[in-house]
Amino acid sequence: MGKAAYILQSLSRGLLQHCAPIMATLLGSLGIGFLVTVVLFFVYSYVQDKRRNPGGLPYPPGPKGYPIIGNLFDIPSVFIYKRFREMSRELNSDIIHLQVFGFHLIACNSKGVADDLLDQRSSIYSDRPRMPMIVELMGFGWSLGFTPYNEWWKHSRQLFHKHFQPSAVPHFRPKNLKAAHGFLQRLLDSPEHFHEHMQLMAGSTILNIAYGLDIRTSDDPYLKRAEECLQILDTAANPGTFLVDIMPALKYVPEWVPGASFKRKAREWRDVAERSYTIPFDFVKQSMTGGTAQSSFTSLALRDITENDDRKYQEELIKCLGGTMYTAGTDMTVSLLLTFFLAMLTNPVAQDRAQEEIDRAVGTDRLPTFDDEPNLPFVSAMSKEVFRWQQVAPFAIPHRLMEDDVYNGYFLPKNSIVLGNAWAILHDDRLFPDPFTFKPERFTDPNVDPRVPAAVDYAFGFGQRVCPGRWMAHSLVFIVVASVLSTFRIERAVRDGRVIEPSGAYTPGILASPEKFECTIKPRSREAEALVRATATS
Repeated sequence: MGKAAYILQSLSRGLLQHCAPIMATLLGSLGIGFLVTVVLFFVYSYVQDKRRNPGGLPYPPGPKGYPIIGNLFDIPSVFIYKRFREMSRELNSDIIHLQVFGFHLIACNSKGVADDLLDQRSSIYSDRPRMPMIVELMGFGWSLGFTPYNEWWKHSRQLFHKHFQPSAVPHFRPKNLKAAHGFLQRLLDSPEHFHEHMQLMAGSTILNIAYGLDIRTSDDPYLKRAEECLQILDTAANPGTFLVDIMPALKYVPEWVPGASFKRKAREWRDVAERSYTIPFDFVKQSMTGGTAQSSFTSLALRDITENDDRKYQEELIKCLGGTMYTAGTDMTVSLLLTFFLAMLTNPVAQDRAQEEIDRAVGTDRLPTFDDEPNLPFVSAMSKEVFRWQQVAPFAIPHRLMEDDVYNGYFLPKNSIVLGNAWAILHDDRLFPDPFTFKPERFTDPNVDPRVPAAVDYAFGFGQRVCPGRWMAHSLVFIVVASVLSTFRIERAVRDGRVIEPSGAYTPGILASPEKFECTIKPRSREAEALVRATATS
């Protein structure tokens, strides 16, 4: 490396790493700090990449960008995952590369690339990018999804897996069944509020599993606190909302500096988040002391702490995992169930077939249970297709490449942000012919490509960062789908004699959900209505 390059590298490293607080305070207030820092970071990144790539290997294919800003104008503000799929087709490559202000972004747009990098090389692809607002200022590092790839994450993962691996999930089936029956009762009483009923069911179920809390109404204080925490997270996690995520040095700016209101928000939101998982955790501990604790993840995990364990450390793990369960699972569950209802509106033939199967295997004199699942292959396939058809998290949370890598002759620089494009993979017509059509039968074909059912897991993330609660999600969605179809008919709404067609559009955020739609939900028969009523007294 030449002398000039060495000077530039040293200067940029010094200013970025050692003078960040001074730059942010002095230059940021003058409006030029951002530009100066970006230029220096670009120079530093360029020199570093050249030094670590002596063979001059190319980056993966990507659109041609501009100096310094790179591909800034190639990244849309919404539905990024769809545009990246288009790029792959335009460039004839399942892996693409973009660069913005010196930051590298790698998108894996096929199952093969995702398997090769995020799974088989997970030891270097399992970290998270730096998240200044959420993790460093708001303190959400306690949430498993945002935790860096470190010992705390490994211990959290092991503890979660212990209680929610496939063999452990049946322990929580009674809670899921009770939640499904409560949902049926509310649908019967006020079907027009089906969305609100889903939110109550999802939130109350997860709080019951996590803490043994019996949530019966939407104004329960435990549920309200958890919902407030979730709303805060949804706001802060939306890319581009806060400049500090692009320019981390701004985290050092005092609250009184003009434009630093994000610091005050972060402090206030941090307190709200801590209360949301500390208060129910303390409630379980007190209940265990008094002998009144209900069975839950928290009570079971606390019971399993031994004298050889660091009790304070273990309790902190348990407390944080309880909070993670709600923030990670509630929105996902609601979006999945809304997707199911939308699928039934637009695919009445699939609804007919599923109901015929339920009537044949279960009958009409009782509601389905988990024991019926082996005899309901089409309903099970329908649950899988709900996960595939429209992903709740099309990109999930980005990964960070922990060291330089070479893949198929391409250079992948350390610290690249790596995105597993679940939406592109689960709409890949090479795996899923006619991918935009809701077709549960694709999972019942005995000759189906074994990669097809395996790919559905990508709806929950990739590699070691795949959501460990996915089996619980499958369990809850199956029993709700089976229970609803056994008792209700979901049809298009009619207003003033006119059929209301759902738009089928999804929200553009990191958590995709169907835009608001109307539907008619009515009991299939008087016998079905009586079954639902009977669950209220059983």
